[in-house]
Amino acid sequence: MKQEVSEELLIRYILKEATAGEEQAVNNWIAQNEANARQLEGMKMIFESGKRLTPVSPLTETQAWDKFKQLRTERQPEDAKVRKMYPAASWLRIAAAVTIFAGAGWLISYVLKTSTDNAGNTVSIRTANNVKTVTLPDGSVIYINKNSVLIYAADFGSHRAVTLTGEAFFEVKHNEQAPFTVTTNGILIKDIGTTFNINGTHHRTEIVVESGIVQVSHTSGAVKLNANEMVVIKPGDKQLSVQKSTDMLYNYYRTNQFVAVNTPLWRLIEVVNEAYGSNIIIANQSLLNEPITVTIKREDSLATILNVIKDTTPSLHIVQTGNGFSIQ
Repeated sequence: MKQEVSEELLIRYILKEATAGEEQAVNNWIAQNEANARQLEGMKMIFESGKRLTPVSPLTETQAWDKFKQLRTERQPEDAKVRKMYPAASWLRIAAAVTIFAGAGWLISYVLKTSTDNAGNTVSIRTANNVKTVTLPDGSVIYINKNSVLIYAADFGSHRAVTLTGEAFFEVKHNEQAPFTVTTNGILIKDIGTTFNINGTHHRTEIVVESGIVQVSHTSGAVKLNANEMVVIKPGDKQLSVQKSTDMLYNYYRTNQFVAVNTPLWRLIEVVNEAYGSNIIIANQSLLNEPITVTIKREDSLATILNVIKDTTPSLHIVQTGNGFSIQ
């Protein structure tokens, strides 16, 4: 059964204001087909590009919102499945966001055009329950984790820009004349010759640099990350804080193994839950920061992995519950 979503719900999803149920509804809608994924990415690109434009528009908030809807409607395929569920008046605060680029009609026209089914303008790569490895025209290699979407222009070349929803690891071919940029969740990541991982799931965005340098720009500021550094950005953050990257667990979907070296138990369990879609909880709070050193093959069953973790620390007791496991 095809699922329909409203434009207001898509906007809340982009702004990270959707509830867990609404977010799941949008994710299901995205998974239906690539046209839906491109439509959402087109809206994201509009908002994200608007944040970087500075001209002041003479339009009021209401006029800006009406203009946005008019331009979108003129270019939207007749069979688009987006229903209106709420009055536009309740979204004047969203109109304020588009006011800053309401005068840039060329941008809206271009983005909306590329968000349709015209495959000649953009290339959209969507994963379901698998991991895909993609080599871009410039030689850069991207490992796309499950349930993620990567979009880039079909004429990818001198303008090396991609949009990501979900998680991916990037091995970028450095080119000073043509910087490589990634846009995700309103964040701009610019490569300065590096390998790095981006995880934009779970209502936060985590960028980890494995080698080289990247520049991360957000409404809350900008930072440069060197090798073995990371930044975690959550909605509402007022500033960016650079941290040391203390593990290689982000690499599990690329290397097919979980490598933990004195890694806190909570972090290992968090990644295992993400990889397997499991529900493992740490009931004994005193074990949250228990250091774990182990290498686990991703191909192993969840039960095998839990036994391996248990063998590293005799004090751990793992109990199977109705819908998962409890560490006590």
